[in-house]
Amino acid sequence: MAKLRFEGAEFGEHGDSPNSQLPTPMTQPTYRVDVTKEQFVFSAAHFITFAGDICERIHGHNYGVRASVEGPLDENRYVVDFIALRDAVLEQTSALDHHVILPRDHAEIKIRSDDHETTAKFRDRRWVFPNEDCVILPVVNTTAEEIARVIAERVREKTKAKFGDAFDWIEVAVDENHGQWGVCRLPWK
Repeated sequence: MAKLRFEGAEFGEHGDSPNSQLPTPMTQPTYRVDVTKEQFVFSAAHFITFAGDICERIHGHNYGVRASVEGPLDENRYVVDFIALRDAVLEQTSALDHHVILPRDHAEIKIRSDDHETTAKFRDRRWVFPNEDCVILPVVNTTAEEIARVIAERVREKTKAKFGDAFDWIEVAVDENHGQWGVCRLPWK
C-alpha cells in the first residue's frame, strides 16, 4: 500500500489522513430568519465626512432595512416569531423616519442642543434644526454600516428579555440607495 507524506500528514492510497487538520463538514442544519418589510423603509437626511476632510452636503435617502437572526429551532420549530422580530425592527425604523440623523461621536462634527434647537458644526459650516427633527446616534459617521449597527444593538437590547439567548447572532442591513447595503452582524450573546 503506497503512502504519501505532505507537510506532516500521512495519506493512504485513497487520500485519507488520520491526522489531517481539514475542517469537518457541517453535520447539523442551521436556521436563520430574515425579515424585510415595506414598513422598514424610513426617510431621513444626513451628511457624512470622507477622505479625511470632505464633508458632504446634507441630503436624504429612503432607507430600507433587513434584519436576520440565526439560532436553533425552538419548541414551536421556528427560530423566532416573525411578528416579534418585525415589531422590534419597526420600532427602530419608525424612530428614524423623517428625521435628520446626526453623529454623536465624530471628531470634527460638533453637535450641541439647547431647549429648542440642535446645531451641527463642521469647521466653518453650520446647520440648525428643531430638536424634534433630529436623531443623534452613537456613531462616528452616519453611514449605512453605522446605522445598521445601531439598529442591531437596539433590537438586541430591546428584545433580550423576550428572546433570551436563543440566537447566535443578529444581522441588520441598511439599503441606502436601491442595492447599496451597509451590513452589521453582532453576536447575540
